Amino acid sequence: MNKGTFTYALLQYHHSQVLGEVLNIGLVVYFPDHNKLDFIYPNKLIRLKFAYPDVPEKTIKSYFKYFLSRTKELNFQGEVFSNYNLGSSLKNFLDEEFLAPDSSALQFGNFKTAVLYTPNIQQITNQLYNLYFSVFQHHDNPIKKIDESILLKKYKGFLEDLLPENKSLKDSQTLYVDYLISPNESSSLKFDIAWKGSKDMHLVKPLSFDLIKPESIQRKAYQYFGQFEDLQGYARDHDYLFDVILAKPRHKGLYKAYDNAIRLLEKPDRVKLIEHADLKDYSEKTIEATLF
Repeated sequence: MNKGTFTYALLQYHHSQVLGEVLNIGLVVYFPDHNKLDFIYPNKLIRLKFAYPDVPEKTIKSYFKYFLSRTKELNFQGEVFSNYNLGSSLKNFLDEEFLAPDSSALQFGNFKTAVLYTPNIQQITNQLYNLYFSVFQHHDNPIKKIDESILLKKYKGFLEDLLPENKSLKDSQTLYVDYLISPNESSSLKFDIAWKGSKDMHLVKPLSFDLIKPESIQRKAYQYFGQFEDLQGYARDHDYLFDVILAKPRHKGLYKAYDNAIRLLEKPDRVKLIEHADLKDYSEKTIEATLF
């Protein structure tokens, strides 16, 4: 039984015509038995940007949108396909309907024909994506680093979510944003959020140890330990507590360095450490103290 064929061509980025440097960044595939055209591409271009930092990413993405739109348009006008011998080659079709051949960085090439090994064409397009673009997916989905801005955003998000329907953070007379303290006449320190408890003023400081080297964790821990230690007398005189929201490193090999950092930061008596996993409970405590 003749299973039929499908044909496809790769959209290639030619960074240097002289050197012949080429990277596959998209693919057009045509299924004659289904009279169906598809354009597939990686959602982001991290691998391409890594190789060529000056790549015109916005221009390439605008081409992606055009090719995707053109593919949908041509599928609604199936009679157009009969004007070309798409079963054996896509070249003339792509030259006239998608992208005229010239000396620009984007070009279609590496035209191939393969056996239609399954009637499930979605399965075929998925496998083509994995074959050519899984490397983009790998680079595009690293474990995202948790930094101080993410910790602060999450804390604020919890506060908003925990508010009663008829309340807002502005209703609180004891919660402050960008709270300044002045330990001496020549300097001041800003805390992203501060809130008044039953006795003490809690000064909130996000602090991420999601780093890549134990030396970096150690250096950051000593930096903040020194700051908090120097502020102990001032904090006692003004009833300040330093509430430090922590993010631990993602890599298990850095846990020992993180544990040492925690032991160091626990030494000042006006410092309270809040682990990332306990942030929601801490947010509830903030809301209860400032709105009720």
